[in-house]
Amino acid sequence: MDRLVRLLELAYSSGSVYISDVMQLGFRREVQEEESWISFLRGWCVYVEDRLAYLDVVISELELCCNHISVARVLVQLRNGDDVVFADAIMYFKVIRDFEADKLAKLHLFLQISMMHVGLRRQFVGRFTGV
Repeated sequence: MDRLVRLLELAYSSGSVYISDVMQLGFRREVQEEESWISFLRGWCVYVEDRLAYLDVVISELELCCNHISVARVLVQLRNGDDVVFADAIMYFKVIRDFEADKLAKLHLFLQISMMHVGLRRQFVGRFTGV
């Protein structure tokens, strides 16, 4: 039933009784939906890239404090065994960073596949435009 309603809505929106016009409108809408999805994915990639940059800074600051305890003493009061806390924190943030880097790689792959998919949809729109 939903498909029939969608077909009727497309036929009404196209303003034509020809199936080629209805199909062209349908494919154009699909392209628009895919492009909005690609825009969302790009925004998500930027967010993850920013998160990676933030984690890199946190890790480098922790490594600086761990390697130069005198710097850490200026920032915080240290107790015996706090060097282990620094090492654990560095490991923790590196694990998070690796996870985020893996997520970013998968997002880029998904973005690339989505762009190929929208390219195919554009070809279909082009086929119906010439009809």
